[in-house]
Amino acid sequence: MKKEFTSGESWNSAAIAGLILAVATIAAEFVSALCGKIGGFAGGFLGFIAWAGKLVLCAVLFRYLMLKFKSSYDSVGYPELQRYGLKLALFSSLIVAAYSTVNLLFINPTSFEEIMDVMRTSYSSMLDSNSEAALEKMMPKMPYYMAIGSLIYCFIWGWLYATIFAKSAAPDDPFEDIEEHVDDQDS
Repeated sequence: MKKEFTSGESWNSAAIAGLILAVATIAAEFVSALCGKIGGFAGGFLGFIAWAGKLVLCAVLFRYLMLKFKSSYDSVGYPELQRYGLKLALFSSLIVAAYSTVNLLFINPTSFEEIMDVMRTSYSSMLDSNSEAALEKMMPKMPYYMAIGSLIYCFIWGWLYATIFAKSAAPDDPFEDIEEHVDDQDS
């Protein structure tokens, strides 16, 4: 038996589904990072394959979670399904951004130092002393900037997935109001 759709149910379901999607995204990101540690052309190629696999995995899981939500409730149309997808994207991107910040600051701080060293060596020849000083002042805040970037990146992908999959899962009927009006007149 299908449940009646409510906004609270939508938020609760989106939170749980967002957690599932975030865990899958973090696991896929971990595999991608392991492939990147190989180094050389093979590591770069495997890293790219893992990144593409992560996008496909997230898209398939996102679509599955949206279809599962739609099949659980009565009268879920395109607007409700798209809003649900945006909630799912929001929860998932918040968890992934929080994990990336914790990972950079506490779990694997050496990776952050490696990123900063590459940044310093890449830009040091192009920067004057004032710009280098500004870059050094910005370094302690960089994990937070990266978290905001991760949040925006993940949410944009989720927004795209929500829009595409909601449209295909619950197509709008532009003539629905007209058909109801005609049916009322016939009675």
